[in-house]
Formats: sequence, C-alpha cells, structure tokens
Amino acid sequence: MSDTAAIVRMKATMFRDQIVNFLEAAVAFLLVANVISVAATTYAMQLLSGVTGARGEPGIIERKLNAILRRAS
Repeated sequence: MSDTAAIVRMKATMFRDQIVNFLEAAVAFLLVANVISVAATTYAMQLLSGVTGARGEPGIIERKLNAILRRAS
C-alpha cells in the first residue's frame, strides 16, 4: 500500500514540476514578445518622426537643459 502512495506522491510532484516549467516558459515567451513589441513600436516611431520631420519647437525640458549648458560653458 505504501508503494501506491509513493507513486501517487511522485506523480503529483512531477505534475507540479511540469506546471512550473510550463509557467516559466510562458513568462519567458511573454517577456520576449513584449520586447519585440517595444522594439517594433520604437522603430515605427522613429520612421514616422523621420518622415514627417517632427523636429518642431523644443520642449520645456530641452530648453532648460540648453540654458543650463549655455551658462556652464
């Protein structure tokens, strides 16, 4: 009877390990998919900003940084 219980425990442990491995693989896949999505979005934004010439008026932060750099030099 104890052999049957040991086999059941071993099967439960193996099943749990398989589930953990599957979840780890799913998380890794989702991370890779997210990285690819961010890269594609960045590439598309760079393409669009290059095509439309989106270099307009500098923002407030850029103006402040330029003013600080001018004062420092």
